[in-house]
Amino acid sequence: MDFYTEEQRAFQKTVRDFVEKEINPHVDEWEKARIFPAHHVFKRCGDLGILGITYDPQYGGSGLDYSWTAACAEALGGSCTCAGVPMAIMVQMDMCTPALHDFGSEELKQRWLTPSITGDAVGAVAVTEPCAGSDVFALQTSARREGDFYVINGSKIFITN
Repeated sequence: MDFYTEEQRAFQKTVRDFVEKEINPHVDEWEKARIFPAHHVFKRCGDLGILGITYDPQYGGSGLDYSWTAACAEALGGSCTCAGVPMAIMVQMDMCTPALHDFGSEELKQRWLTPSITGDAVGAVAVTEPCAGSDVFALQTSARREGDFYVINGSKIFITN
């Protein structure tokens, strides 16, 4: 029994074609140069509707259920010749943006969520710290407001994207 609908399988083909034509031919070159053209890749992902699968259409999303995200992840991971690029794409679509979508103000959604879904902005996750690893309850980085700005104090080891 196939878990995915015919429409989801067609979407997976679109994702696989994108990976085969626009990512895989460049992976070795990117690795050698120690680069990842996230802005270019994410813009193409946004054009294909990959970055906002479950998000509200008013922000550029597709408003679909999570099975579509699973179908996309399976197509990305199963067709890409490296692990880093699919991971970066999934971080954008499923780690950087959910809290913004679910809890962000309208102003924040317009400023950051919409461009993240269209691929015009690249989000990042900075959790891992020297003394805490990725245990979010043990994080020591702090932010304090000073006028119109925040002063952030702390250290991060790994920043994704």
